[in-house]
Parts: sequence; C-alpha cells; structure tokens
Amino acid sequence: MKINTIYNEDALITMKNLDFKVDSVITSPPYNTGSRIEYWSNKIVNGVRVYKQDKRYDKYLDSKTNEEYIDWTVNLFNGYNNILKNDGVILYNISYGNENPETMWLLISDIIKRTDFTVADCITWKKANALPNTTSKNKLTRICEFIFVFVRKNEFLSFNTNKKIINTSRKGQDFYEVFYNYIEASNNDVSNDLNKATFSTELIRKLLLMYTKENDLIYDSFMGTGTTANACIIENRNYIGSEISEEQCKYAEKRLNITKSQLQLF
Repeated sequence: MKINTIYNEDALITMKNLDFKVDSVITSPPYNTGSRIEYWSNKIVNGVRVYKQDKRYDKYLDSKTNEEYIDWTVNLFNGYNNILKNDGVILYNISYGNENPETMWLLISDIIKRTDFTVADCITWKKANALPNTTSKNKLTRICEFIFVFVRKNEFLSFNTNKKIINTSRKGQDFYEVFYNYIEASNNDVSNDLNKATFSTELIRKLLLMYTKENDLIYDSFMGTGTTANACIIENRNYIGSEISEEQCKYAEKRLNITKSQLQLF
C-alpha cells in the first residue's frame, strides 16, 4: 500500500491490508447521533422495515443501535491496535447528540473495557459557532465537542507528545511546557452536500503540533472530504486514509491538489 493515498474502502479492509505501521490515528467517526425513528420508512423488504437514506453523508447511514455502534467501534480499535506503532496515540473526535446523548459515554466505557486502549486525556474543542438549540426548554446548545486521546494501557506513561522540558529543579524534577486540554478552532473548512459533519484543518493542525512530528505517518479511518490529509500536507506529515464514499474520495483529491499547488507558490 502507498502512503499519501486515500483508499476508497472500509477502514477495516485498509487496516487488514496495511503492511506498515502508522505513528498516529486522527479521525472523526460518524457519531451515531441520528434518531433511529427519524430514518424508518414504510418500505418493508423480506419482512424487515428499512431505513431512509441518512442526510449527513452521501454513503453512510448514521443510525445504528447503541449495541451495533459500540461493537463496530470496538472492531475499529482492535484494528488500530494492529497498525499503530509503539507509544502512538489515537485522537478520536466525537460528541453526543440530542437524540441519543448516552451513546458517547457507553462507547468510551466499552473501548476501555474491551480493547487494549484507555483514555489518557480528553481535549475540549470549542467551535466558532453552533446551531441554536432553541426547541428544547432544558437542553444546552452544544458549541463544544471532544477529542479523546486513547493510548495503549501499557503505554500510559510513555506515549508520545511534543511537550518540551522548560526547567529542572535542584532535585532533578523536570517541568514541561503547558499544553492545555482546550482548543479553539473553526467548525469546518467548507460545507458540501457529500458530508455535513466535517471537521476543520485548523483543529487538525493544532493536534498534529501537539502529538506528531514532521514526516510522521497519520491514519484517518474516516477521511471524508480530506481534512486530515489537508492538515498533514500543510504541516509536512504523511497520511493514509480510508473512505467508503467514492464521491468524497474524488472531492478530497481535488482539494488536496489545490493545497499542494498553493504551497508550491511559497
């Protein structure tokens, strides 16, 4: 397989075929925040009611049961375990929704219980704006999302960051520069009909500078319209990605070619 390539296939297939390891995983999966009831249709096939097409993505249907979604994610993390280098990190952007707010918390719990990974940190991402939640008398408007920093349980004390020593006490205690678990960054780069749930190059660039080094190889299992790859190109990192939507892959390649051309001008 080739680096700096987005593969039009399921992430589990990419990870199974990957013949080298990556330094870090940075991704934003579907959140499973779609109301299951919203997507039921009146069509019956072989005695089973089928879904309407989800509106968030052109290909993926974001309305699994909690059990389906958690099992699916656990399989992903077992795949990450096979491809991630020692002391690498998984930066997993996820949030909760009005329709199914408990999913995220159940998911985190099962990842810890059922995989080799645990949570080392949780970064709060404050977006530039949020859609007003004006139809609820008691639910808050969500302007923040989360990036969970997953590391292998046996690497909890050794996983990689870019924190530098800024001082050492007389007794030999090292003091490190401060990396706050709070990032302000734009919501997304551009809205399009293929993917209504993208994240931003600004966010990914800040994460790359915290946890990766130049020429590191970054894997995004849900590359979408190419945001992670776009940030990697700007920050001189390598990337590899998976995306089941052929149209999003085409969109991403055009977008990345524009970024490469712009960088060549400087």
